[in-house]
Amino acid sequence: MKFMSILLMNILKNLKTINNKIMKTINSKAMKALFLVCMLFLFFLISCDYQTNTNGQKVVFGIHLVANVSEIPAVIIDSLKSKGIQIERNQQQPFLGYITKADSMLLRYDLSEQNIKLVKTIYLVDKEQKYYAIVGIRPNTIINIASVKKAKANGNNVEIYFNSKGAKDWADFTKQNIGKSIAFVIDNQIYAIPVITGEIKHGIAMITGLNNESISKNISESLNLSIPK
Repeated sequence: MKFMSILLMNILKNLKTINNKIMKTINSKAMKALFLVCMLFLFFLISCDYQTNTNGQKVVFGIHLVANVSEIPAVIIDSLKSKGIQIERNQQQPFLGYITKADSMLLRYDLSEQNIKLVKTIYLVDKEQKYYAIVGIRPNTIINIASVKKAKANGNNVEIYFNSKGAKDWADFTKQNIGKSIAFVIDNQIYAIPVITGEIKHGIAMITGLNNESISKNISESLNLSIPK
């Protein structure tokens, strides 16, 4: 559908460019009417494709373990500094550093040999609203969409309910990693970075503190759509 949308947009641009020339050469009212119908049809297809890609879109979801700054080799930290990343001084923070929107290409820096992947927060983290936090996560997921039974919006939060296997994996992981930070990642962006405070036995996780109820509803709908049938 995305390819079709691009194709249609290009066709539409070309039609707009040659519109005047066509109208000058077409004398028949019937042909003019047919041309206008085609234009409306293209607008309709593009509109439908846009709505499909903004509402109820499937997503890639995972819960990942976060690597603190203290766990990353100094040579890697120096390399990140040289690339323009502002490194977080508090080595116990889950944030590795900070980047602006213009620095997003830095997320492609390959740290696979260190078993680290760079991702940014979906939200800006400073008062001036200029910087995103950049976080080093372990690439392998603790929980992914295959472990989710359903998602439910609850105010500005999203409640994620796991299936039986997911609930067991979640309980085992939280029991073994108390005090560590984890990241809720959707389409390579972090929506929450909670700290595990104890074993979670009831098979539920939550993305909390979203900006509004509309965002939580969109996230829950996308997660439910992405659950394997």
